[in-house]
Amino acid sequence: MATPKQLKLGAFMRPVSLHTGAWRYPGAVPDANFNFPLLKRAIRKLEEGKFDAFFMADHLALLNMPPAALKRSHTVTSFEPLTLLSALSQATEHIGLIATASTTYDLPYHVARRFASLDHISGGRAGWNVVTTSNPDAAQNFGLEEDMEHDERYARAREFFDVVTGLWDSFADDAFVRDVEEGIYVDPERIHVLAHKGKYLRARGPLNIARPVQGWPVIVQAGASDAGRRLAAETAEAVFAAPGSLEAGKAFYADLKRRVRAAGRDPDTLKILPGAFIVVGESVEAARAKIARLDSLVHYDSSIGSLNAMLDFNLSGFDPDGPLPEIPQGNSSHSARQRVLSMAEREHLTIRQLAQRVGG
Repeated sequence: MATPKQLKLGAFMRPVSLHTGAWRYPGAVPDANFNFPLLKRAIRKLEEGKFDAFFMADHLALLNMPPAALKRSHTVTSFEPLTLLSALSQATEHIGLIATASTTYDLPYHVARRFASLDHISGGRAGWNVVTTSNPDAAQNFGLEEDMEHDERYARAREFFDVVTGLWDSFADDAFVRDVEEGIYVDPERIHVLAHKGKYLRARGPLNIARPVQGWPVIVQAGASDAGRRLAAETAEAVFAAPGSLEAGKAFYADLKRRVRAAGRDPDTLKILPGAFIVVGESVEAARAKIARLDSLVHYDSSIGSLNAMLDFNLSGFDPDGPLPEIPQGNSSHSARQRVLSMAEREHLTIRQLAQRVGG
């Protein structure tokens, strides 16, 4: 008899719906992305439905900056993920709380401290989605004129991970004596000074917060480029994936498991979570009608903005009903760019059709 397998379910909740027309759908809550009571009801419903995790993506700049796209975006305001998840932890008991934090425009000490805090506040339910950031608008928000080159971002991310996890190990599990009679609160011999000096980062430590409840919060990754897969194989416990087909998904799974084994880790310790956009209807026809209605609510100005950002190339001056031109390699996410280009080639999509798919 085959051993039963347990399905892992995570809800991608920033924005509340990935579909850019969802906020306009009849009966929807237009400000759902910035509506705390609604988010609290949502996470409670997910926990009731036995979901394993509530995942908050994040961006460090406004998306789709051109005014024509910006005025139609429901993502222009959203909560900072760790602040939100700390609040939601008090409305739940079991569901995991995963937040995105960038290794490109932050410091390891900040990230280590925030996630350690969330892990303690939630009773050991925190997860860190380790990302690099390629948005040039984000770079300017942090005093830089342009973003870091792709492979260098991942090299920094690898060092960043080592520093954060090293800081989480600052206190031994038995470091806190709390002997009231003797007046000894902590054993200094059980505190570790990291003293990291690397190519990109320096951090002395120790962290000024006790070791997280889990030891380390759960490590999540989503990169699909060669550099992203290498980082995931060496560090991650769960990987979000968005393959364009079943065949691509199988190839991604096999490649990542092979890399995990080559990194000296047990492949079974890594969970691969393929993304799915779920549309519910009383019948298949009803669900198709619902998605058609959703798609009709995506304005071209919004969808072309999303496509431009994903390709790191401005298509606004090209014929919307013409084919995709030659797209040079930019500094955006290589994996996202390749998924879009493969979709356009495989399905012979016009720019408008491709933008509709990406925006939807």
